[in-house]
Amino acid sequence: MRRQERQIDLARIKDVVESNHILRLGMLSEDYPYVVPVNYGYEWLDDQLVIYIHGARQGKKISSIKANPKVCIEMDHDSEMISGGSITPDYSTAFSSVIGFGLAEIVTDLEVKKHALDLLMRHETGKGLSNYDLIPDQKVNATAIIKISIEKITGKAHQLPKKRQPRRIVVVVF
Repeated sequence: MRRQERQIDLARIKDVVESNHILRLGMLSEDYPYVVPVNYGYEWLDDQLVIYIHGARQGKKISSIKANPKVCIEMDHDSEMISGGSITPDYSTAFSSVIGFGLAEIVTDLEVKKHALDLLMRHETGKGLSNYDLIPDQKVNATAIIKISIEKITGKAHQLPKKRQPRRIVVVVF
């Protein structure tokens, strides 16, 4: 990372993962990279992030992963423009972001698929599958679940400048 002063620690990375609801999944597809935004569920196994996404059983995402399981994820949070006033080079953006690299695999085990969907619903709604109508096993099996085991993860942040408090001038009159 070029700007070491912006690197964030694992606790902050975990906060960004928890606070987000969309991640961008990057894959290699034919001659060009392919990036798609997806909802996700996740769990931390010790300090390793495991992400689950769902979707159709066919399509570019599935065929790309079958051809090359190496993927990249990106998520960002709290982005806001930092004004530079009339000085254009002083404009910037405040943000927190996470980038991870890992291996994707297509899940076939029914119980792992249910676990993945439970994590996804917990992350998106705050409630697990037991709070909803039972999903028939045939529907679960008809859904593609992709498990991404993150092997390397980094994060960085650029904060808004602290607002300066106006100076107080005290005048004492005798």
